[in-house]
Amino acid sequence: MLEYSQETVTATFLGVVEQLTFMFGEPVDKDDLDTEQVDFTLARMSFLGDIAGSLAVAVPTAITGEIAANILGLEPEDLTDQVMLDDALGEMLNVVCGHVIMAVAGNDANFKLHSPEVVKVDETMLVEMLASADYFGYELDDSPVLLGLTVED
Repeated sequence: MLEYSQETVTATFLGVVEQLTFMFGEPVDKDDLDTEQVDFTLARMSFLGDIAGSLAVAVPTAITGEIAANILGLEPEDLTDQVMLDDALGEMLNVVCGHVIMAVAGNDANFKLHSPEVVKVDETMLVEMLASADYFGYELDDSPVLLGLTVED
């Protein structure tokens, strides 16, 4: 199995998100994240090649408009189409995924990304993500965020 460090994944994730969305983050222990009464949206995708697995990011639904607006160079209040918000979150994950794969497997890694899927997070999913060792906690502009990386053998 490919070994990777949480520090590498964290630095890559936060660096890409900062450049792409102009939002700043920091790692936070998942137990310290305030996830009470927060509705989350999850973008997830799988990848194959020299490295295979999946990457997912769960963000508060309330900040998907800010993410989309920053990516598209618009004002959040100008974005009312849920499909556009979901597409922007998926695109952010797509970019993060490519960079994480190269950070973990090397710049010469050969891989194929599958299209992201965006879903609402239910309570069961949230509990599973918080309990999983594959998920890391962050605060992104003071909002709780979870990033999950699984790498197959």
